[in-house]
Amino acid sequence: MYQARTYRKAMGLSRFASVGVAVGESDLWIGYSPTSGDAKALAAEATRLLRRLRNEILAYPDPAFLSSFVPLKERKDTEMNIGKEKANEIGVDSNSPFIAGMLNASRLSGTGPMASVAGAIAQEVGSILKRRFALEEIVVENGGDLYIDVLKSLPVTIFAGENSLSGKVSLVVEPGHCPLGVCTSSAKVGHSHSFGKADAVMVACTDAALADAYATAFCNMVRVEADVERVANLMNGKDEIISALVLLDTKMALCGELEVRSQP
Repeated sequence: MYQARTYRKAMGLSRFASVGVAVGESDLWIGYSPTSGDAKALAAEATRLLRRLRNEILAYPDPAFLSSFVPLKERKDTEMNIGKEKANEIGVDSNSPFIAGMLNASRLSGTGPMASVAGAIAQEVGSILKRRFALEEIVVENGGDLYIDVLKSLPVTIFAGENSLSGKVSLVVEPGHCPLGVCTSSAKVGHSHSFGKADAVMVACTDAALADAYATAFCNMVRVEADVERVANLMNGKDEIISALVLLDTKMALCGELEVRSQP
């Protein structure tokens, strides 16, 4: 079901030019350095990439890929659900590194492959567009999950629904950490399934697919306020996690390398 993305109204308006593209349930906001890139060509390429990635997901030979809540073994066969001839026709890859990245994020986080899908798509689209259009900066947002590659610091503000700290706390992404994925999972905002009760768990990793999967995994662990600090400590022990933020009711815990900034 479509949800209006009202938070986009305040995203990077003075810093980035932007385009929006949507295919099926996937809806991307793409901000990029305004002195580079043809908007129509960039939007067309982003749409083409988004269709290809969705086709690769739908064509994966294991039907459990779309619904599993646990990691799956990687299928070594190359026969996709749509068949080799159709796969070639629509340009999908039976040995897709995109799919492999989702499966790897799933294994590391203990979640199902689709827990990483928004971050994985944002990263694939963003990295390809930046290279093909020689963009100085790019940010791709997909359902609140971000792929960021910038030359100047960029605050990423947490959105946590009705929580009193929603919109008031940011992680500051510095160029030295880029490219970076910053992804958020919530038991109370959005349509994704969660086994926890956190208002928000935000995770930053160099791999956006992994940031997305970890955000889901650790959000599942937060059920009472006493879990907030415990879960932040668990994330602090993960070398892959650059920074994280956990929020439930009146409790917030932080860990990692990125500056945390309060917003007015």
